[in-house]
Amino acid sequence: MTIASTSSSTNLDEKTWKSAPLLIFMLVLPVVTFITTYAISLSNGKQQYPYLFLSVSIESKPASCIGTFGLSLTCLLAPFLAFIRYSYIRKEIQSQLGSGHDDYEITKLWNRRNLYLAIAAGLGGHGVSSFQSTTEEGGSRALVGIHLIFATWFFAGGSSYCFVSHWLDKKLPLLGTEKERMWRKFFCYGTLAQFFTICVFFPFIVFFFGASDELIAVMSFIEITMLGTFMSTYITFIDEFKNMRYRIMVFHSDRHYSLHETDTSANLM
Repeated sequence: MTIASTSSSTNLDEKTWKSAPLLIFMLVLPVVTFITTYAISLSNGKQQYPYLFLSVSIESKPASCIGTFGLSLTCLLAPFLAFIRYSYIRKEIQSQLGSGHDDYEITKLWNRRNLYLAIAAGLGGHGVSSFQSTTEEGGSRALVGIHLIFATWFFAGGSSYCFVSHWLDKKLPLLGTEKERMWRKFFCYGTLAQFFTICVFFPFIVFFFGASDELIAVMSFIEITMLGTFMSTYITFIDEFKNMRYRIMVFHSDRHYSLHETDTSANLM
């Protein structure tokens, strides 16, 4: 399967889909999902202070059903959208640097690796929603351990994606507006600081000194804001995505198949 993105000014407008609405849907979906799961879990008493973690809000049914559906769909869409932006940046690398530039190959490499990081984060997030840190019947320490591994995997991949996105900004000075680049820098260092705090510093404190209710509540708050910081990096892509469209094609040995009847000779990214 091939996903191609192209400028909205081409003659493929009626044969492709707009990218921006899909991006906005992906950004709104986890917000709606967690508002719903928190409302349910807090109202039925399944979630109580200080355990306000995202994962606790999706431990028990029906919140777990809603959480798994919303988060799994989000984690499917995020790598898909990252691929569209990867295609766009690939063209920008050629345009802004050119094959003769000293940073051409390394920038191409890290653009591709950033796509892999988005895919890894998506898989980690899917694992978080699938292996819930449940306290219901059937839950176990092993299940909690698997959940925590996937959570660390997700946040590590997300933080790294933010960092490499900022690094690409420095290599491509015309990539995005000044404000978008400023926000990506903020989200980059903010996410890394939050990841270090919740995945390294706080576990050290808990291991040696124990966990008070206040500390657990603070850890919950940082986890929530870290997800918001990571996802906010995608918000900075909205203006770029307004000028991009995509289509899905499947290639066979003798022809191609598409959800749109299109000419494969069209100039695609």
